[in-house]
Amino acid sequence: MRLFQTDQEFKVHGHPYVGVPFLVDEEMALVDAPNDYLFYVAVVKGRTASPKTWQTYGNHLYEYFGFLESNALRWDRINQTHLAAWRDSMSARGCARSTVNQRLGAVSNFYRWAQRDGRTHGLPFQTQDVWIAKPAGFLAHVDAKGNRFRANELTLRTAKALPRFLHTEQAKQFVSALSPRRNRLMAYLMWLCGLRREEVVGLNLKVIPNPSGNEPGKPLRMTLDATITPTKGSKTRWVLLPYDLAVQLSDYLVFERPGLTKKYQRAHGRIETDLLFLTEYGEPISLEGMNNAFRKASTKSGVKCTPHMLRHTFGTYEFMRMSEQRTADGALLWVRDRMGHSSISTTEVYIHAADQLGHDDLDAYQTEICALLNEDSNGNSPKPG
Repeated sequence: MRLFQTDQEFKVHGHPYVGVPFLVDEEMALVDAPNDYLFYVAVVKGRTASPKTWQTYGNHLYEYFGFLESNALRWDRINQTHLAAWRDSMSARGCARSTVNQRLGAVSNFYRWAQRDGRTHGLPFQTQDVWIAKPAGFLAHVDAKGNRFRANELTLRTAKALPRFLHTEQAKQFVSALSPRRNRLMAYLMWLCGLRREEVVGLNLKVIPNPSGNEPGKPLRMTLDATITPTKGSKTRWVLLPYDLAVQLSDYLVFERPGLTKKYQRAHGRIETDLLFLTEYGEPISLEGMNNAFRKASTKSGVKCTPHMLRHTFGTYEFMRMSEQRTADGALLWVRDRMGHSSISTTEVYIHAADQLGHDDLDAYQTEICALLNEDSNGNSPKPG
């Protein structure tokens, strides 16, 4: 079994779909059922517009159909015992329980689609009611099913891991070790606004609000337009940009970026990007480039940090901050919308993460980050307190 992706030549009614996964067997013949499902996921189903999501579906089905092929099994002639054997084979290979469950979930969705499409008359697994603990009254006004959902009986029990975040002093120490200043600005966007690394690297200069004429100290709304910024699921959302950070981004855009674009123009004879952040040679910054910068700063500062940890730091502190102004339900909905989560259950992890913070931590978070921002606005590398 092998997994491939479509290129620009693959078109549906004249529209190209790049990155749609498809499977071929050991004889290089297309495998119809999973490929029809992957086409449905990528082209028909409106909620899965991201090629990264398509690839995840493809990887899960590739793993499963590879198991079927190696054991001479037909996908429409298997039962729950076969699925259990596949599950246990993944566990024996050292796959994390969360990974095993994700693959089981993807295959379950495939079989549900096949049943709806009339390709099979039954499901090779059974489901059971599972109850999950939530705070009393949590989103009761919108949660019609209460705390119950249907789970595949084959699913392994897992403990939901808390998000890894930094306390304020750790974050200060780490961000202070980032250089050049452009890398600190990218870090501030994850730390103070909850942006994903893909959103920071792909941030279009057109979405940056102009702080001129706005009240100093008052945050500005920055709309992440999905048509020009790579948001997850291609969903437009807005975040609150601290005034001091808006000033720094504006300064970078006006005073630093033009020199970088001139370097690129001299080397290539053209300017071809509206991306805000550029390398020292005027080229777009890659995700690997960002990761390398974070690895170097982790070594230099002694604080291990990834881009996603700064996003988790925002989510944790923002939930605690908003909990002082709103109900727990309102705080979660606020954080969900600012971070661009598709499900409130994804945001729930910040309830327990915030339990590790005290009110003194929250006070320091507000005052000390502003001090760091002001130091950077003067062109100085911030120094940890």
